[in-house]
Amino acid sequence: MIDMLARKIFKFIKVHIIAFSLGFGFAVLTFVGVNAATAPFSTSDYCGRQCHEMRTSYDTWEISEHGAGKIGVRVECIDCHLPPKEKFFSHLAVKAYYGARDVYKHYFGDEYDLEKFQKKVFESMRDQTCLYCHDNLLANPSGPAAKIAHVASLAGPDLPETRCLACHEQTGHHRKDKADDD
Repeated sequence: MIDMLARKIFKFIKVHIIAFSLGFGFAVLTFVGVNAATAPFSTSDYCGRQCHEMRTSYDTWEISEHGAGKIGVRVECIDCHLPPKEKFFSHLAVKAYYGARDVYKHYFGDEYDLEKFQKKVFESMRDQTCLYCHDNLLANPSGPAAKIAHVASLAGPDLPETRCLACHEQTGHHRKDKADDD
């Protein structure tokens, strides 16, 4: 009786270990496959060179602090415009949504309006995106005014006047203005 019970338990464990192993292997292969399939579409070069609507954004990003990598760090388009890669499922879902939306708009949408597009993106950017990398704003401010602005920004995140982009609009995409002509 005990021998038969032991065999049933062993068989139950054996079947579940095999099923678990197969499921785990499938999940790993799927993860690797999805990453390999999306890798070519995750580069800034792809965003800017393959899609003519993004060309101006790509060019302005290349000369910005984030694109030029003047201090040894180059931030890619997906780092600011998608959830962090560490949040795999939300990153992938938002990437798929934006990709499908952009393809649809390319083929079936209205004429591309750069100003309207930039305004919409600017409004959708949240401080959390900046704070993901710039998490210690008060450690080394460039001066007293910067420290005051950063304290205010941390106290009232995403208020129009304290948003990161209120002071740092040129950071992600350097736009030529009259001051550049002087």
